[in-house]
Amino acid sequence: MQTTTLLQVPPDQGIEMIRARAIERSLPYKETSDGLKLELPWGQLLAIPERKGLRLTLNASDSMKLHLLQEAVDHRLDEMLAAPDRRWSQVDVGQAPPSLTFAKVVSCERLSPSYYRVRLSGPELDRFSRDGLHFRLLFPPDGNKGEWPYISETGRTDWPGGIAAWHRPVYTTRRLEPETAALEFDVFTHSGGRVTQWCETLNVGMDVALMGPGGEWLPTANWIALFGDETALPAIARILENLSTDVMATASVLIPDRRDAQPLPERDSISVRWIVRGGGVSLIDAL
Repeated sequence: MQTTTLLQVPPDQGIEMIRARAIERSLPYKETSDGLKLELPWGQLLAIPERKGLRLTLNASDSMKLHLLQEAVDHRLDEMLAAPDRRWSQVDVGQAPPSLTFAKVVSCERLSPSYYRVRLSGPELDRFSRDGLHFRLLFPPDGNKGEWPYISETGRTDWPGGIAAWHRPVYTTRRLEPETAALEFDVFTHSGGRVTQWCETLNVGMDVALMGPGGEWLPTANWIALFGDETALPAIARILENLSTDVMATASVLIPDRRDAQPLPERDSISVRWIVRGGGVSLIDAL
């Protein structure tokens, strides 16, 4: 599938802007006779100079990946303040973004002193087992409850009340069971946190809105070292659980309470070190 937009910027300046961002983020790119080609997690970006500006064309294998790719490109262009009035050619005006999914709460249990584990079910959750480790929970502003994002005439996602008014925290898919259409994720609790308070009031059958998947995918290497704090534990755990047996790995995890240590894969090729916050050892020390 494909969508395209024309950036009203000097072509040479636009090409250099995209090349610099690719180098900064270690993204593979190729100079062609027409312009610049980038290979991105969800597809391909072509940047081709034209008389009136820089033509961006996105290619992906399905509508979901095309939408995720477009959102990622839009986010970077917004950061660079590039052609804020741009419009994309592939537009399903008024439809929900393909990455928006609704699920229901199956359970919410206190996993340890600092974590809740939430279990959801839904027919569209299978896709969270691939293409990205993370997703966003969606909490609309008080004045827009019951309203959800939709595709505007520009091809971009329109957020009722403005995107800044939405609470969209990112979480890691901790476990997914395709046979039961169930997804689990862990919430690190902190006083006054909106999702912490949400977990305290969850009931079986409540509706939940998610958007994704997104973020990086499982790393591939012969030897992997992972360092993270409390919020990184779910991602570290998922990475370790999906490593092949011939990969050597070490993980150092900072947690607030010794009881927050979770059972992780145990074999000769994996070493896990739990560091309790306030104990005199930091992640930098571990590194």
